[in-house]
Amino acid sequence: MAFQPTLHAMSFSEMIQNLGPKLIVALFCGGLIGLERELKNKSAGIKTNMLICVGSMLFTTISVLVAFDGASEGMKPGDPGRIGAQIVSGIGFLGGGAILQSKENVVGLTTAASIWLVAAIGMLIGIGQLEVALFVSVLMVFVLVAVTLFENRFLERRRLFKISLHLREKTDDVTRAAIEGLMYSHELNLEDYREILSGGQPEVRLAYLGRNRDHSNLLLELWKIPGILDVKQS
Repeated sequence: MAFQPTLHAMSFSEMIQNLGPKLIVALFCGGLIGLERELKNKSAGIKTNMLICVGSMLFTTISVLVAFDGASEGMKPGDPGRIGAQIVSGIGFLGGGAILQSKENVVGLTTAASIWLVAAIGMLIGIGQLEVALFVSVLMVFVLVAVTLFENRFLERRRLFKISLHLREKTDDVTRAAIEGLMYSHELNLEDYREILSGGQPEVRLAYLGRNRDHSNLLLELWKIPGILDVKQS
């Protein structure tokens, strides 16, 4: 008997009936995770995560359908994981593009990890595990939100900040003492203090370690020191 691919025999309505629920769930799961990323102004937002989830779902579905295509005709099924395996490695290109080095800090690691997991959720949807995919999506958003709140409240890390102070005239001992006193009161560790002339105007460049909230409080307090015209973050 001649081999007749069963996929080719599927009508448009049959294909939509098979893919429709998966497509809706993939759009919802990708959009849900993308919304959390969007609200935090991350590079991979709603549209990106939707496309990743739908794309991985389609690739997985195609992989399964192609593998078992014609099995009813007495032919041996193929490997349903061949296309899916390429998703796991291929998604790394998108993840790598989301990771950036900004000065001394590396940013985008969480976004890259979320892209990787969104692809896995899409693969779950592709093999028909819609309920599991929905559960994992909700759990992932909870983790991203709850852990961020926990880190900000209890585990806020000290990081390096750099600012520039534009002065009316060259700093004296009183001005420097005022700056260092503020840093000490806000528990900021001074790493570098430089006085330069920028376009003929005196400027002080500071580098220090501290927490975000202490850094923000320092910026507000620096404006109160006489002689400081401008405060900029480098």
